[in-house]
Amino acid sequence: MDDQLTWIDRIVEVTGWRHEPDSAVGWEQVEAELGVALPSDFKQLCRRFVPGSFYAYLDLLRPGGGHSSRQLLAAWAFCRNESFASVYAPYGIYGPDKGSGLIQWGDDQVEGQYYWLADRSVEPDRWPVVAQKCGGDPWHRFDMPTTEFIYRMIADTGFEPFTVADPKRQAFYLPYWQTISGAEQWDALTNPDREG
Repeated sequence: MDDQLTWIDRIVEVTGWRHEPDSAVGWEQVEAELGVALPSDFKQLCRRFVPGSFYAYLDLLRPGGGHSSRQLLAAWAFCRNESFASVYAPYGIYGPDKGSGLIQWGDDQVEGQYYWLADRSVEPDRWPVVAQKCGGDPWHRFDMPTTEFIYRMIADTGFEPFTVADPKRQAFYLPYWQTISGAEQWDALTNPDREG
């Protein structure tokens, strides 16, 4: 693959996504409430892809909750409930008054959860991804941009234990207005010879 392509370009290429970017995503209120800026690649990815899911599997948390998408701030507020503190050990949940902690940016269809290890003293684009396949499973840390993690998840068959890539299938993005009603539609969406 061309080294000049960004991870977002690679995600667009592998999914065949061909829609205009959304210019009105609105991260300002989210960042103000969190007290920290979020990684720019993630914000750009959310602008590029309307609400929906990668491979009908991975959902991104967004500023607004329209179109059935989950709100990042609502997830953050839920995670901050003290009764859940042990669930996030050893990291804890990020708070503006803390040095570092987790901020959830995505989840999947089988209870996988995806976070940044946010730290106000570190440039947000350098925050690692911390992921858990299912509640209670071990945490995995990835020192890579969020968009590289997403690309590897949907396109790299060796990205264990988080890959959903299938060498015989084409990755795709399922926008909120589209559903999969059966195996025939799944086969059409994942057909490696399909048009974008």
